[in-house]
Amino acid sequence: MKIPVERLAEQLSGGLKPAYLISGDEPLQLQEAVAQIRSHAAAAQFSERKVFYVERGFKWDELEMEQHSLSLFAEKKLIELRVGSGKIGAGSNHLLAWAERPPEDCLLVIIGDRFDRSVLQSGWYKALAQLGATVEVKPVDSRALPQWLGGRVTAAGLSADLDALETLAELVEGNLLAAMQEIEKMVLLYGEGARLDRQKVLAAVADSARYDLFDLTHALQQRDAAHYLRILAGLREEGVEATLILWLLAREIRQMQRRRSSWLRRAAEIDRTLKGVDQGDVWAQLEDLGRVM
Repeated sequence: MKIPVERLAEQLSGGLKPAYLISGDEPLQLQEAVAQIRSHAAAAQFSERKVFYVERGFKWDELEMEQHSLSLFAEKKLIELRVGSGKIGAGSNHLLAWAERPPEDCLLVIIGDRFDRSVLQSGWYKALAQLGATVEVKPVDSRALPQWLGGRVTAAGLSADLDALETLAELVEGNLLAAMQEIEKMVLLYGEGARLDRQKVLAAVADSARYDLFDLTHALQQRDAAHYLRILAGLREEGVEATLILWLLAREIRQMQRRRSSWLRRAAEIDRTLKGVDQGDVWAQLEDLGRVM
């Protein structure tokens, strides 16, 4: 059974499946989906939780031992298996065996990154999907992001006009984890029941920690390693989430790559002018290139 992430709560309220496969590249919704399953499992008296990380050298026998040990205890167990890309090699046989004879009083939750076609078509994935349910978590489309944010703002006890939501959407650039952090901050700043406008959103976002975050990317641009390390240490002391820092750095790296590609295209155009292939003023083109670099 394939379940949209926004309908997972509805499915869970109707009863737990024996297995869930949660995958995707949007961390907030992925965390929330897993949290919902944990909550319903706890309510259904799954009193013990085991977590396994499938990394190089992982011993699948440990999972098998856990599977066979279930009959020795009265507890119901929630087993989380974090599989990364889903390329699990020999582990596929273990999961196929699990799907064929699922342990009684055991809930299996497999958590991974966005799975590619080879994983989605694999035997173990199909077998567990038939046994339980799959939830693929995808980033919220930029056009739908203001509406998504509006729902989260309302759930937090605030209200906001469209301009405020569009401003917040532009500032977080699709990072839902950062968006939720900003909403939580605005609850603290303005209190429950407050109505947000553009100015309130901008004022909340423009705090000292966020300023330091952008200082961090500036240090990266300038290749100033010492400054970068000082800012990074300060952010760590302030308790800024590493996830937010990584997102910001990854965004900056992508922007740098796009800029460099643009510079190379301009250099190629100048080269064609130098060789007489294209008409133009080489010196003016060189000046233009310098202005944008």
